[in-house]
Amino acid sequence: KPITIQSTAASDDRRKDIESILKAVFDANGGAVFFQDLAVLGAVYGFVDCIVRTSGSLAARLANLTSDGTSPITPPLTVDSILRAAGEISLEPIDAPRALPVLEETDYKRMAAYVQHFHQLCNRPDDNDSFITKLFGGPAAGSQRKTIAVTEILAADAWQRYEDGHLAAEGVNPLGRVPLVHIPNLPQPGYYEGISDVEQLLPLQDELNTRLSDRASRITMQSFKMYLAKGLDGMDGRPISPGQIWCTDNPDATIESFGGDAASPSEDLHIAEVREAMDKCSGVTPVVAGVLKNKLGNLSSAVALKMTFMGMLSKTYRKQLTYGQGIKDICKMTLELLDKANVFKTDLNERDIEVIFPSPIEEL
Repeated sequence: KPITIQSTAASDDRRKDIESILKAVFDANGGAVFFQDLAVLGAVYGFVDCIVRTSGSLAARLANLTSDGTSPITPPLTVDSILRAAGEISLEPIDAPRALPVLEETDYKRMAAYVQHFHQLCNRPDDNDSFITKLFGGPAAGSQRKTIAVTEILAADAWQRYEDGHLAAEGVNPLGRVPLVHIPNLPQPGYYEGISDVEQLLPLQDELNTRLSDRASRITMQSFKMYLAKGLDGMDGRPISPGQIWCTDNPDATIESFGGDAASPSEDLHIAEVREAMDKCSGVTPVVAGVLKNKLGNLSSAVALKMTFMGMLSKTYRKQLTYGQGIKDICKMTLELLDKANVFKTDLNERDIEVIFPSPIEEL
C-alpha cells in the first residue's frame, strides 16, 4: 500500500489544495518509484540525500526575485497552472559514492555546502576520433557516446555546475540554504551517515559463500561413487551399470560402495548458524521472508504474530520515523519554493504535513 500525505492546514480547502500540489510533485518524480529509490539507496548506503530543483517557468520566476527575496506581484494563477508549476519541481535522490557533504566544523548536523561529482552520458557521439582510438577501440570506437565529468557545488546562496573542469552554469539559490534533504537510514549519534542494512551483512555473506563453495567443490570431486567387490570372480572385466546382476556361490561375497557426498553434520550446523546470524543482524527473520521451517507454532491472535515479528516491526517503525521526517522536509521545501515564486502562497503553519504509513500487520 502507498503512503498517505495529509496536510495539517486549518481550512479544508487549503488542505485539499496543498495535498493535490504535493501529489503533483511526487507524481512528476515517479510516484511510488521515487519512494522506493529512497528506501533502496538508504538501506544500501546508510543514508540518502535528495536535491530539490526547479526548472522551466518556475525556475524563471525564482530567477526574477526582487532584492528582498520575494517574487514580483503577478496575477493569480489558475489551479492547472499551479499544478503545472508544481510538476516542474525535480526531486533527485543522490547516490552516496558521488556525494561530498561539507559540514560545519562544530556541528555535523549543519551543512555548509554540498558537492557531487559523477560522469554523465551525453546524447551525442564522442568526438575523439583519432587514429589511435579507432585502432585500439574496435569497430564501435567511432560510435561511443560522449561522457563528461560533472561537478556540482550547492551552497546556501548560490550553485555552480562544472563540466570537464569548465564552468557550465551557475545561479542564485532562492531558499537561502542548501536545497537538500538528508535522510539517514538508521541514525547513529555523532555521524552524518546512518547505519546500512547491507554493510554489516558482508562478512557473514563472505563466510557463507566460502562454506558453500567448499561444499560445491567437495561434491564435484566426490560425486561419483565407487564399488568394491569381494568374493566375486571375473569382476575385473565386467561393466557396472544399472540392471546388472551378479551371481555367486560364495556366502561371504559382498559389494561395498564408497565415495560420493557423505553427510557432514558439522558443516551443515555451521552453515545454519551463519544463516541464523544473518537473520539476526538484518532483522528479517525467516518467518518474515516466508520460510516457516516449523517455527511458527500455534499463533491464533494478532498479539502472537506481533511477538513473532517483533524484530522486523521495531526496525520498520524506526525507519518510518526517519524517512517520514525526510518526506516532511521535502514537502516543506517544495511549498517554500512555490511560495517564494508567488505561485502558491503558504505560511509556516500550513507547510506542516503528516506522513501516514500503512500498518505492516493488519489488526485482527
